[in-house]
Amino acid sequence: MIKTVGLRTEILITLTLLLGAALLLGGIMMLRLMEKSLLEERVGQLESLSNILAQSLVMNANDMSLLTRLPDNLNYVNWRVYDEDLNTINSYVAEGISPFSSSRRQMAKLSADPQRKVHFPTLLNLFDQSEPFVHFLLPLRADKRFYGLLELSFSLADIRSNLSKSQQLIVIYVVLYGAVLILAGYYLLQRNIVNPARNLLKATEEVSCGNLETRLPTAGPTEIRQLAVAYNHMVEALQTSRGETELHIASLEEINRELQRARAELIRSEKMASVGQLAAGLAHELGNPLAALIGYLEILKQKIETGSEKDIIERSLVETNRIDFLVRELLDFSRPTDAAQVESVDLVFALNSSVQLLKNQGALADIEIIDNLPETLPPISIDPNKLQQVLINLLLNAAQACAKKGKITLSSGVDEASVWLGIRDNGCGIVAADLNKIFDPFFTTKSPGEGTGLGLAICQRIIEEIGGTIDVESSVGEGSLFKIIFPKTP
Repeated sequence: MIKTVGLRTEILITLTLLLGAALLLGGIMMLRLMEKSLLEERVGQLESLSNILAQSLVMNANDMSLLTRLPDNLNYVNWRVYDEDLNTINSYVAEGISPFSSSRRQMAKLSADPQRKVHFPTLLNLFDQSEPFVHFLLPLRADKRFYGLLELSFSLADIRSNLSKSQQLIVIYVVLYGAVLILAGYYLLQRNIVNPARNLLKATEEVSCGNLETRLPTAGPTEIRQLAVAYNHMVEALQTSRGETELHIASLEEINRELQRARAELIRSEKMASVGQLAAGLAHELGNPLAALIGYLEILKQKIETGSEKDIIERSLVETNRIDFLVRELLDFSRPTDAAQVESVDLVFALNSSVQLLKNQGALADIEIIDNLPETLPPISIDPNKLQQVLINLLLNAAQACAKKGKITLSSGVDEASVWLGIRDNGCGIVAADLNKIFDPFFTTKSPGEGTGLGLAICQRIIEEIGGTIDVESSVGEGSLFKIIFPKTP
């Protein structure tokens, strides 16, 4: 697996290598120039001194005392004096530096030109540790006559020592100056490149996670500032596009909900119209024969006093009365509200009256009624009998959900355009799958023979005829809340 390095590390390494190489090359060039300058200056001085000594020997008839009195600070190491036949007549040898060869001596005699040999290994040559020196061979001539040769050798170790010290100072200077340049360059690169790159990376990651609130600071070099401005414009465009998309989606969702509500309302209206027509027809066709049948059974019951025949007649009456109740329910379901019967009704009074009526009948004998109603509510326009039918139906359903033991809580409230009543029980609740069906005609969760499935359908029809609604909230095992919402009377 290849391990990658960060931008900061790569820049630091590259900067160190480039500055190190540049400073090292500059130091080497500086050292070489210093070495060349010092060497030329010293060799020139020693050559001038050697020429003076050669002239002195000629003028003083080879007086060697001048050579023996040379000061030590000249660092001379060898000297030799040759006669006109190139034989050594006097010498001083401190170190084993080889003299000029005989051919070089002959050349100096014949040409009358001084000979010079400089041995100075550079400090960069780590493999040559020999002693540096300069070697002169000077002809001794006067009035065009050749008297001999003077050979002088001088050590250049002091120059090499000074250059070595200078080299150490240059190395220290290069290191310190390089460190300052690297730190300054690293700071500038960190501020102008690395930090903006990191900020851009972090902001890009946040955009990929859905956060479009991050903005980059528009500071620094021109290119970095332009990049930050372009990024901010991009994020703002994305944010605007997202807002427009969310608004469009919300609008589509609202339209879809409206369409679903309209479709459901249309289906329910068609269903209710069909059921209403069917109910009206059945009620009309069954009403008269059923009334005659009940009358005949009552006559038979009066004529038969005891026995199994009377029991059969009584059971038949119970069932026919049940059919009669169903027919009347169908009539109530199909019959429109009479506008002449609409009155201004106090909801608190109507609900309390319905509760008291059911208590008197024993339907709420084991039920605890928790009354959270105010003293009065804004009146609404409705048929009082229809309203009582709705309230009694909902109260009976709540009592049956509690299995005749439990609590029923009465509540109310007022909004800007509506007044509502709430009837909550702590009974068994309604499963989620049935919540959308409980207002359908003939749908019931009660056992066979205990309900017709028309009670809630009739209640909803009565409330919707005055422009209201019935909302239901229910949780299995916790109970249900039926909320009747009435429009305020203008």
